Amino acid sequence: MDERPVGPSAAKSSTGPAAAPDDLVEAIASSVPFGHAVAFLVSQLGYAVSRRVRAELEDLSLEPRHFGLMRAVAVARDLSQQALADSLHIPASSIVALLDRLEAKGFVRRRLDPADRRVRLVELTEAGRAVLARAIELGVGIEAAVCQGLDVDQREELISNLEKVAANVGLTLGVDPGFDGTGKEAGPSRRPRGDCD
Repeated sequence: MDERPVGPSAAKSSTGPAAAPDDLVEAIASSVPFGHAVAFLVSQLGYAVSRRVRAELEDLSLEPRHFGLMRAVAVARDLSQQALADSLHIPASSIVALLDRLEAKGFVRRRLDPADRRVRLVELTEAGRAVLARAIELGVGIEAAVCQGLDVDQREELISNLEKVAANVGLTLGVDPGFDGTGKEAGPSRRPRGDCD
């Protein structure tokens, strides 16, 4: 009969305190089947959906962050460049670079605020409104594909649960994951390759 100790005390073996008992490893493995961990599944989904969004937007000469930025400009009329940066948690230096790109593409324009010429207001151009409308159509299509098989109540429940998970890891809802809540750009180690730049 094998009288070797089992459980946590078994870790104190001749192999050293770092050795995990076989029964403990098996218990963990059996309780969380491979591929069924929430963190792993969310990571898989985020990577796959991010790649699809990026591929769809490339045809419009947009990147995911451009899309989010343009939506914010469309929703809030006469929004200043600084207010836009604050609302999206984007550093001032980064918002300038992003707007420079969009302005060069002819999608946005910046103009001086008549009430305060130190302030620059941001607005979409006609071309910007057209490309944003197309990007939204693509986004709706991706959302439909991702949620295929879910009814309205199931989708709302999924969103509610994912919001709880997002809060657990400190995400700010509606803010591009390329930036953390302090407005500092996240380094490469914080995002898997293929996420939004």
